[in-house]
Amino acid sequence: MALKIEEIKKGKINLTNPVILYESPDYKVAWVGSAEEFIFRCNAYLISSGGINILIDPGGIQHFPQVKDRVTKIVGNPANVTHIIAHHQDPDVIGSLPEWLKINPEITVITTPRTKVLIPYYGFDRENVNWLDVSPLDDTIIDIGNSSTLIFLSAPFLHFPDAFVTYDSRSRILFSGDIFAAIQNRWELIVKNMEKHKNEMMYFHVYYMASQKALKYFVNKVSPFNIKAIAPQHGSIIPEEFVKTALDFLSELKCGIDLLYEESPVRSIMDEIFGEN
Repeated sequence: MALKIEEIKKGKINLTNPVILYESPDYKVAWVGSAEEFIFRCNAYLISSGGINILIDPGGIQHFPQVKDRVTKIVGNPANVTHIIAHHQDPDVIGSLPEWLKINPEITVITTPRTKVLIPYYGFDRENVNWLDVSPLDDTIIDIGNSSTLIFLSAPFLHFPDAFVTYDSRSRILFSGDIFAAIQNRWELIVKNMEKHKNEMMYFHVYYMASQKALKYFVNKVSPFNIKAIAPQHGSIIPEEFVKTALDFLSELKCGIDLLYEESPVRSIMDEIFGEN
């Protein structure tokens, strides 16, 4: 019973299947994301605890067939998905939600009130959806059985005003949405070279995140948690050995409005990332 991330780093991964990140007899966490060759690759994740199956940031409409196939290999029938977490409202995060609601109209959608206002514009009747509102006060916690709780933590202005992240107390994985995301020419599921990965995170964060102040506020909030891995919606999963480095890096990173009157540091690393053969 343990995280499988170190095993994954050492072996060859078949990305046509779900990739199990944590497994015990009664609990499973898996990557079920998209596998297209694209620098803006999207990750989706599934937590399965008995009869509860929680899909995290299922992706855009073009990702739906892939994600559904991977989910089905774990839960048997995609209608067995009971919850969907939407960390914010962007189409790459939650554009496929109408398709999931067609499969199971009883799905509970977990998101913040401001996000709930926006995502029905993807084409469904918000009045017929089961919602679970995530409070900005960091006091929304759900028990999903098997000695596990999900803790929802606000992440204001990273990059949406009402964004949030999810901490799984059983696997100790932080599902971070766009925070810790990376733009990569050569994607890998698990980070192996953290110095290279910092540059790839920088490229994403300087453009998408509001400010260093917002990042530092978030880092201070999550640092007390025992984080065994960080699972973002874009880029690679950050294993435990690099978690502190990633937290420290974002805490000091100037981004967004900090750069309105300064030259972006991205210019110095673009060739390194995108000049690779």
